Amino acid sequence: MTAHRILPAMALLLASLSATAQTPPPQATPAPAPAPAPALAASAASAASAAAKGADAPPANTLERVQVTAATETDDSLRRRQSIAMSIYGREELDRQGDIDVTDVLKRLPGVSMDGGAPRLRGLGGGYTQILINGEPAPPGFSLDSLAPADVERIEVVSGATAEYPGVAGTINVVLREPPRTLQREWRGNVNYRAVQPGGSTAFQWGDRIGAVSFVVPVSVSRSAQATHYEQVRISRTPGGQVQSQAIQGRDEGRSTTAQLAPRLQWKATDWDTLNLSAFWQHGQSRNASERSIATLLGTPWLTANDDARSEGSGDVRRAAANWVHKQQDGGKVELKGSWQDTTRDNALHYDSYRADGRLLVTRETRTDFGEERAALGGRWTQPMGDDHTVVTGWDIETRERDELRRIWDFGVERLDSATGLPFAARIGRAAVFIQDDWTLGPQWGVLPGLRLEEVRTRSDDGSHAIDNRARVVAPTLHLNYKFDPKGRDQIRSSLSRSFKMPDLTALVGRYVLNGNYERTETNTPIAADSAGNPQLQPELSTGLDLRFEHYPASGGVFSVGFFYRQIDDLIRRGIRLESGMAPDITNMPRWVSRPMNIGRATTRGLELEIKGRGEEWLPALFDKDSGVNLRAALNLYRSAVEQVDGPDNRLEAQPPWLSNMGFDWRIADSGWTVGASLVLQPGYATNQTDLQVAHRSAVRTLDAFAAWKVDRFSQLRVGFTNLLARDNVATNAVEDLDGFSAGSSTWRNTLRAVNASWVVRF
Repeated sequence: MTAHRILPAMALLLASLSATAQTPPPQATPAPAPAPAPALAASAASAASAAAKGADAPPANTLERVQVTAATETDDSLRRRQSIAMSIYGREELDRQGDIDVTDVLKRLPGVSMDGGAPRLRGLGGGYTQILINGEPAPPGFSLDSLAPADVERIEVVSGATAEYPGVAGTINVVLREPPRTLQREWRGNVNYRAVQPGGSTAFQWGDRIGAVSFVVPVSVSRSAQATHYEQVRISRTPGGQVQSQAIQGRDEGRSTTAQLAPRLQWKATDWDTLNLSAFWQHGQSRNASERSIATLLGTPWLTANDDARSEGSGDVRRAAANWVHKQQDGGKVELKGSWQDTTRDNALHYDSYRADGRLLVTRETRTDFGEERAALGGRWTQPMGDDHTVVTGWDIETRERDELRRIWDFGVERLDSATGLPFAARIGRAAVFIQDDWTLGPQWGVLPGLRLEEVRTRSDDGSHAIDNRARVVAPTLHLNYKFDPKGRDQIRSSLSRSFKMPDLTALVGRYVLNGNYERTETNTPIAADSAGNPQLQPELSTGLDLRFEHYPASGGVFSVGFFYRQIDDLIRRGIRLESGMAPDITNMPRWVSRPMNIGRATTRGLELEIKGRGEEWLPALFDKDSGVNLRAALNLYRSAVEQVDGPDNRLEAQPPWLSNMGFDWRIADSGWTVGASLVLQPGYATNQTDLQVAHRSAVRTLDAFAAWKVDRFSQLRVGFTNLLARDNVATNAVEDLDGFSAGSSTWRNTLRAVNASWVVRF
């Protein structure tokens, strides 16, 4: 195998949108096991008989050597054995490119796209994709880019909804490092550069087992920096024909430091009882700066010609959890779990704006304090009903209490109104029960019916308005699995599901929030609307169908093709209208306000294709046997329509028409080197948010590459390059003739390349 064959292979992959898979780890061949007692007794008897007959007489019986070979469990073999459609990505995928944070890993996974730093499945975000950390909901405001891949054990991606995980599009569960069975010590160092200044991270993990207790203590510290430039042109026209237009040039810069500690302990008290304890603490500090210059192109000169802002913030996430598992003699299992979590954030902002002649227009201090405490209890009972029949029942109870205070001083005078200066408090209660029945009907058929009942109650008070909202949902699910052969090399998965998406607290609370681009003494535009909540929102209910065929070659890898369909009722979408006097204590000017509302029904469907495996398995004409090349690719086609919005681009928000990623990695024989690259493609597209409002996003082309050198069995060096193409992002928004008003904006923003080098040492 020579390097020049990789380029034609990748060209073929680009044309066909096929791709790579990981080579399964080599099979482990342990030393022969000791002979059992009967065999040892027979051997001794044979030796005694031979001695009695004479030294030259051969033994009556000669034992043949027996060698037992056990196959190492791989991500693909785990995926094949699941009762539901689930993909598992372990250490090999997490370590592949020496990424700076977990989001760099997620963006390359099949069917996962990124929107504003948040992952989404099937192009559906904003709550349709459930994000979990160790099986628990991620804290409010928690960003996955604050997690280093070194702190993660594996990533589980569940396609669709189950009774236990009711995500409409699916669930992404990030599992942190688990206690090892033997001594394990690992150090990782990373140096990177993205913008402004070099960044880096260091992580140390110590794990061991002492008698019945095993533990792991991962510690990490990271530092990052970035800066982007942008240009924006905005234009508006009033019903009277007055036109205003401005050109804006700006720069945003940010630096952050994160420290994290996530110890876990497991105590195997008896053969039947196991206690798991875990803690998680993350502290982050950030400093951000931005500056803008505003030039008037048409209409009355804009009062603000220049402005700048400086902010400093810090946040802490603290979590403690306990889990007790009791195994029963009949194969059943009882699990009880409890967790407590506390999230705090504070931010201080200083803002100045200036007129064209340099005179100070506004000086403002803003301070925001946020806190949320969460407590949860849950239980699971797994009971076999026969050799191939297992029933799982469970319950979850969760409470969240949130407090927030935002204070603003203009020229040293505090502003007091319903949006600022007054404390805001909210309480969220959630209770759920579920049951699911994992039933193997034979060597080929499997069925998994389930039912989930959930109630969510939200109470909030901003000092002037109290809101009480209650919602209940019933969500049945049914999963079927047919294996063409008992080993499951070829199988079909299908499911029918009823799932839901609860409105988040921000959407429910009726607080009025001004758009910062326009002072409260000015009238804003429809594309820079103020925001307010709607306490009457109801959950979005989804009815879904999933169908998937999977093929697992004997050499490893997978070929998968699937179809999904979702009908979403009570779809939530924001509507914009001009309001006067709705918040007289905040502003007396007519202002455009965006409020969420249940508008009706939407449908979405898609086709999902995934291929990964050895190069010689999928492209034998280009790759020799044992070439060391792994190929991977995925293509996802999406279509959606909102019935209450005119087409042709009345799709669900931020869902692209298609998404593709492909890549390869090549283990160069007898060198210790592995090189590879990944390419993510997404087209530009428009979205009709309402009949009169449209938004457009530019295409995404992201190319990452890496080279890794395995120095010895204990250490490895990796060099990675992220976003090598560095295409600019262009976004446009436009509103046409909304009550006689029209407005539009177009924003260009550069993206950043990054280079990073990491060193891993195990000792």
